[in-house]
Amino acid sequence: MNLEISMLRSVFEVVYLGTIIFLVNHYIKLFRNVVKLRRETKTSLGYKNENLERAIRAHANFCETVPICLLLTFILYFNNLLFFAVPSILMLAIGRKIHSEAISDIKEDVTLRVKGMKLTIWSIKIAGLGIVFYIFQIIYYLLKLYN
Repeated sequence: MNLEISMLRSVFEVVYLGTIIFLVNHYIKLFRNVVKLRRETKTSLGYKNENLERAIRAHANFCETVPICLLLTFILYFNNLLFFAVPSILMLAIGRKIHSEAISDIKEDVTLRVKGMKLTIWSIKIAGLGIVFYIFQIIYYLLKLYN
């Protein structure tokens, strides 16, 4: 039984860390896309066309939402609450990928963009639920210790 739990934990850790690598690569891709379009349009500040504006927003939306969720999942990960951290970070990665693809396209599919946003929000909600679970766990052990 302990071996099975250990194996499952290892799988969760690999998935979690692999997803972080995916998010880092996705961030770099979004950043490079903005730089490429700025060079093509010779625009150092602001935007001159819709492609550049969309690339900037895709990158900015990533930067606005990912840090808080990563912080929450780090708290869960380092407190061995992988059953909250892994689904949360997977939903974040999928949501951000869908959202950035949708918003970057001039012929934007609004339903895909909304799906990406919803997955991101659900990711934050799952992480928040994990934090609440962790707080109750701490309270439970403190009460058990002092009773």
